[in-house]
Order: sequence, then C-alpha cells, then structure tokens
Amino acid sequence: MRSASSAFWAFVMVIAATSGAARAAPSAAAEAWLDGLTARVVADLADGKPLVVQAHVPLCDNDVIPCGNARLGDGDDPARNLYWATSEGFLGWFGRRGSGWKQVLDADGQAIGEADVLDLRVWRRELATPAAWRRAGAPARFTLYVVAQAWRGEAIHQAFTHYADDLYGVTAHTVTLADGTELAAGGDAHVVAYVGHNHLMDLAAFDWQAVAKRADSRPRGAIAIACHTAVYMQDVVPSARRVPLVLTRDFLLASAAALEGAVLGFARGGDYAAIRKGAAAGYADGGKKPLARVFGAFSNPADKRWGKPSYSRSLNLHAELHRAAQGK
Repeated sequence: MRSASSAFWAFVMVIAATSGAARAAPSAAAEAWLDGLTARVVADLADGKPLVVQAHVPLCDNDVIPCGNARLGDGDDPARNLYWATSEGFLGWFGRRGSGWKQVLDADGQAIGEADVLDLRVWRRELATPAAWRRAGAPARFTLYVVAQAWRGEAIHQAFTHYADDLYGVTAHTVTLADGTELAAGGDAHVVAYVGHNHLMDLAAFDWQAVAKRADSRPRGAIAIACHTAVYMQDVVPSARRVPLVLTRDFLLASAAALEGAVLGFARGGDYAAIRKGAAAGYADGGKKPLARVFGAFSNPADKRWGKPSYSRSLNLHAELHRAAQGK
C-alpha cells in the first residue's frame, strides 16, 4: 500500500508540472449555457433569494484509494480526514483566518435524513453584485451559501449518486440554519459540486441516461473536482441544464480551495476563462504551488482541449496504481 501511494502521488506531481494552460474561445452554444445559468441566478437574486452551492464530499478512505496515512484516510472520521480537516479540506480552507466566510451551520446527516453524511456544514458570504447582474435586475449585494456534506468514505457510491441526482434536479432538500433560515439545497441549488475521489474510475459504467430521464428543466452549474473528471463526463453531462463550470483533465487533490475559486469566479460575474482561472488559482494557493504548474489541470469550454480525449496512458497508469493499492 505504501509504495503504491508514493508512486501515485509522485506521478501526480509530474503530470501537474507538465500540464498546459491552453486557452480558447468557448463556442456560442457554451456561452448560451452560461448565460442561461446566470439568468436563473439573477432572477432568484431579484426575488430576494441567495445563491446556493451544494457540495458532495466523500471522505478519503484507504479502503477506496491511498490517502497518505491511516489517520487521513479514515473515512469514518471527518475531524481528521484529508478532504475535510486539513488546510486544503473544507473545514481547514473555509475556516481559515480571513477567509471571508462565516460558518452558519454545524450539523450531521440527521438534519437532512442521510445517515452516511457524517458532517454537514454551511458557510455564508456577502458579495457585491457584478455590474452586469445589477443591470439585469439583481440587487446591489447578495448572499452566497456553500452547503457541504461529508459522506462516509465507503459510502462513495451513495455520495456520487446523490451528486448526479442533484445535478439533474432529481432530488432536493431543505437545510435549516441555526437562525431558522431555510435554504433550498440539493437539486434546488444553483451550483452542484463533487469534490473527492473520482468514483467513475471504479465503475464499469454509470447510467447517466437513467438520471437524465428524471431531470428538470432548470440550469445548474456543474463542478467536479477529482482526478480526470472531464474524460468521464464531458461527453454526457454538459448542456444548457448542466453548465460545465469546472471539470478536470489531470490527477489532483480534491481541494476545497479549488472549489472556492471556481464558485467565486462565477459569483463575481466571471466568464468561463475567469471561472477556470479561479479554480486553478485557488488550488495553487491552497497547495502553495505556482499557478502555471497547475492551471492545465482544470478545464471548461474556455480550454482549448475541451471536447478532446484526455490522456489514456495516464488513466491506465492510475488504474494500475489503484489496483495495486487495493492489493489486486
């Protein structure tokens, strides 16, 4: 296990160091997708509603993928987990000094009827409304919430299934904050994110069509911060209803900092290029890495490689390392 983990993370660093930072003009269709999502957000802000981001975070679990050591990879212990409690995890990053976020809920899955959600946090931030959004009718300031659910590590399939359902608007739930405020979360959120190990690598296939048959018509922003999510998702998920804010084309840590960067890039009225750069800059800041070194790990329609296959050799090597880590 130890040697496989070391080899995996060494390969992560090599790939990150050689990734390109290619930029391109998004297609007219992709631009229209982002315009549609923005129109939904502006309409809700004009009605006095907040901007809500729903994030699903399956905890790092050494029984699923090497997490560094036993403490960081205990998928039943969010208080010490790599994806939750470290400086680049959700508690560490959103709770860092001067983050601009205020935690407004500390609960667990009982609050939403999910036994495998071990920790449920909500953070709030007040933002100035982008000028273009104000011209379209939004108020001068608005509230942004991030609803983050830490799933039991071995419940990764449930976490990913809930992510897919929320992304397609199949499910929704209300989260009640400490002050009694009720947030429309889950499939009612404006942006739905997955931050963790890429569970699609563990499956022979995922039936996106079955989920799509139950989808609603509202647009949502799609974020998936896990290794090589673009190669698994970009041909089946992105559309006017599932606007691809950030996917990935590399191996990387499931980083709350990257999520924050992408979310703030969108919430400040950014285009695809700004959202992509926000994710990469957050990742670089959180990991104390040069932006140029990690920029190519993040992708959306502003990426010249958008729509092209990712590196099959890299995926095959990851599969070999994953099997080795599992002793297979």
